[in-house]
Amino acid sequence: MRSRAKRPLTVRLAMACLVFLAGWAAYTQTESGAPLTPQRLQDDLYVIEGTTNGENDVGNVTVYITPEGVILVDDRFAQDYRGVVAAVKAITTQPIRYVINTHHHGDHTGSNSQFLPAVEIIAHANARKHMTENKMPGPPPIVFTDETDVYLGGKQVRVIYNGRGHTDGDVAVYFPEARAVALGDLLAGTRGVTNPVVDYTSGGSIRAWPATLDSVLALNPDIVIPGHGRVTNGEGLRAHRNKVAAIEKRVSSLVHDGRPKDDIGKILVTEFDYKPINLRSLDGMMAELSAAAR
Repeated sequence: MRSRAKRPLTVRLAMACLVFLAGWAAYTQTESGAPLTPQRLQDDLYVIEGTTNGENDVGNVTVYITPEGVILVDDRFAQDYRGVVAAVKAITTQPIRYVINTHHHGDHTGSNSQFLPAVEIIAHANARKHMTENKMPGPPPIVFTDETDVYLGGKQVRVIYNGRGHTDGDVAVYFPEARAVALGDLLAGTRGVTNPVVDYTSGGSIRAWPATLDSVLALNPDIVIPGHGRVTNGEGLRAHRNKVAAIEKRVSSLVHDGRPKDDIGKILVTEFDYKPINLRSLDGMMAELSAAAR
């Protein structure tokens, strides 16, 4: 690597965290103006996709109907609460019994406080930790570390922590009967293959992300519901996993060669179709991969 003066790693990571927090706050405070219309994926399994200004940038909500109640995966922003409830009522008379948060960001947990205490809310322990540390409303009262299962109306839902990726609290919510999995922002975007946004303020990791997705792929899902954007399948998830691995390898090589941030950003835009939201985590990614190379 070329010799050049650098800030200490701790300083660079702190700066990356501040930049990401500012960018992510702006991104996740976008209000939803589109009607919430459930899309049927399979018997008793629906997704509510939201759009803002023609872009799928509001968190998806998965709806699973059982004879004893409804299980939701994520609940979007606080202002979406009434719309989410109305959308569920449009397809079933069963009450909402559980909300499972895929991670802690406000576009996936914003309605938690309005669902509580009538609804049980579940998330990974790290997701609750981030919500309480950041004084976010509605931290889940039920947490787990590796896996928990919800049984309702004779149906099983597996909630599995496979490792770090977008944050250190991302979970996969697997519906065995439907061979479907909801992934939150382990897979997020408007296209079938998307670029990773790593929240380094919340323990995210580009290096760990491919292995995390490998564990999800081992479930062999037919339906893959992303945190944002259109529903895909196992092949789409594998393509996303491979792209994340390719990005990690490319950036690691560029960091090893001493390329500056601006050059790396331009290469990511050219080679991987990066957008501004993706580049917000570049400082943290460079710091992580620089430390790993030592």
